[in-house]
Amino acid sequence: MRRRSNLNEYKGGHYVELLRGGEPFFAAVEKIINEAKHFIHFQTYILDEDETGIRMANALIRAAKRGVRTYLLLDAYGTKYLSKEFIDSIENSGILFRFFSPTFITKGFQLSLRLHSKVVMVDGEVAVIGGMNFANRYHGTPGKKEWLDFAVLFKGPECVHTLSILKKLWNKTFIPKEERSHEIVQTHKFYREDIKLKVLLNNWYRNKMEIWRSYREMFRMAQNKMIIFNSYFLPGRNERKLMKNAGLRGVDISVVFSAESDAPMFKRATEFLYDFILRNKIRIYEYLPSNLHAKVATVDGKWSTVGSYNMNHLSDYASVEINVGILDEKFTGKFDDILTDIIKNDCREVTLEEFNRRRTWFTKVNGWFSYQTLRLLMRIMYQLTSKKKSKTR
Repeated sequence: MRRRSNLNEYKGGHYVELLRGGEPFFAAVEKIINEAKHFIHFQTYILDEDETGIRMANALIRAAKRGVRTYLLLDAYGTKYLSKEFIDSIENSGILFRFFSPTFITKGFQLSLRLHSKVVMVDGEVAVIGGMNFANRYHGTPGKKEWLDFAVLFKGPECVHTLSILKKLWNKTFIPKEERSHEIVQTHKFYREDIKLKVLLNNWYRNKMEIWRSYREMFRMAQNKMIIFNSYFLPGRNERKLMKNAGLRGVDISVVFSAESDAPMFKRATEFLYDFILRNKIRIYEYLPSNLHAKVATVDGKWSTVGSYNMNHLSDYASVEINVGILDEKFTGKFDDILTDIIKNDCREVTLEEFNRRRTWFTKVNGWFSYQTLRLLMRIMYQLTSKKKSKTR
């Protein structure tokens, strides 16, 4: 039986702007917060108490003080080092603030879901979704280049769906009635750019695996070219098979990782897959100027995705992830050109010959151990979340 394409669910009528990490991203977010009139939903994995995080917090505080209803939701694990004084300044301004989920659920000792998505929505009219957290390393400092990442700012009909997702994440049953989000977008504007897109949600607990399915669909549908930038790349067996099959069909696939990662074990585990990737005629590039944190892809110059989703089981089964899938040749073509330029100017290619030369028995054993350890942890996590899910049906 032929699968029904999820691309049929993409809606037109949108304005979309690509944002790259560094000052352009943070300036765009600060601008929409400063222009907010009615409400703001600000949800992210990390907001550090540094210059960048304080700048964003101050923008939210200013909005709350001028009467904008402001919801701030931070992951309890990702953002766990805020001072009491910093939290007090947020809450005393009138911002509705809370942490998303404790690190562990006590009943059954199950791992809890992490809020790994990064979304800012203002007035139900404009949203920013991407992979950047709010910290200096994503902005860059004098003498230190920002981490490579992307986001999109969009306006249009899909803001209605986005608001629905954010409200469900905020409105837990234990939230007092007066703190719940009841905002409704009565009408939405259509933009002449008429870009088709869909906000894609991964939330295993809620039986939502939209980003995961979109990647699988694109591997099956790709005809000519795929570019994948992925910071913590550890795809499952089925995804690797789909990549291999796409390569056998003649699809030119390039995957880009960071030369130096902030997660050494993940880096070693990914390198364990280099042999498989390269032997299947898939090109590998490593980004050199700074850490690569991007989670983006383009396919055939027609479809692209930008967001927080990594190709690994942590994103599949233990995190809330949100991406924007974009079905537009003009936007995707320009994005494809940007990624191609980064590969050309800021990356080194890893060939099978070069990779074999730099491998030693120690790196082979270390890579195998890292890969098996992470896969085991992910398998355990999958079982825990599966049991939790079955009990809630």
